[in-house]
Amino acid sequence: MVTEQPTRKVVKALKAAGFTSVRTVGSHSTWVSADGAVKVTVPDGHRTISPGVYRKILAAMKEAQQ
Repeated sequence: MVTEQPTRKVVKALKAAGFTSVRTVGSHSTWVSADGAVKVTVPDGHRTISPGVYRKILAAMKEAQQ
């Protein structure tokens, strides 16, 4: 079961997976994989990321590795 995660931990995981931040609008930032094929939006203005959003981020990181 996926639980809510601290935003800093999720951002570190994205960086480790090769994602880069391409833009920030308000409290959300858009991250793109190294090859540009996968995009994910992270609500980085919040302290924690909800389980549903975290699940989608994990799926995007898994897709980028394939």
